[in-house]
Amino acid sequence: MIRLFALVIDRLVLSLPLVMVAVLALGSYWMVRSAPSVDASPSPHFQDDTPDYVVEGFTLQKFDATGQLKALLQGKSAQHLPDARWIEIEKFTFFSTDAQGRVKRASADRGLSNPESNEFQLLGRAHLVREAHTAGDEPRIEMQSDALHVWTTADKVVSDRPVQLTHGKHLVQADSLHYDGNSRTLQLDGRVHATLNRQSPPQ
Repeated sequence: MIRLFALVIDRLVLSLPLVMVAVLALGSYWMVRSAPSVDASPSPHFQDDTPDYVVEGFTLQKFDATGQLKALLQGKSAQHLPDARWIEIEKFTFFSTDAQGRVKRASADRGLSNPESNEFQLLGRAHLVREAHTAGDEPRIEMQSDALHVWTTADKVVSDRPVQLTHGKHLVQADSLHYDGNSRTLQLDGRVHATLNRQSPPQ
């Protein structure tokens, strides 16, 4: 009887670690099932307002294969934010000439440029000029507004602010503007006031 009791005690002692492991496993399982669920959605992304680069007093130039200046971009300073599409430029100045020889000039207190430098937003005393074509079939065009959105490759200008347009000797003022140089179309909306001057006949 004593030997039987001792054998039972030995078996219990030997199986005690397995019992403890099983109890711990059941306890861990219960804690996991009882714990509140954690939201697996991604954490919100906060836009970084620290520029990844800042340039002071810069000039960018682009030349063609013959060495002729095709485009120039200048600014008092420029900066780019990591999450932003635009490069912000203070005291914006731009010059370009296309394959047809049309010269464009632009300036503003502040400009936004895409990385390809073919799309700009001019903000604050925005001024855009397309000089008269050397062939004489396109007069000089000048636009002034508080904001102008310019696409140089598409030769397009849009503004939702009051704008003043000088086309040759004609002066037009409107609340908004949509200009397409390729199709030679001009849409003016809102209050439109025009002063048209008849061209002098050739002598």
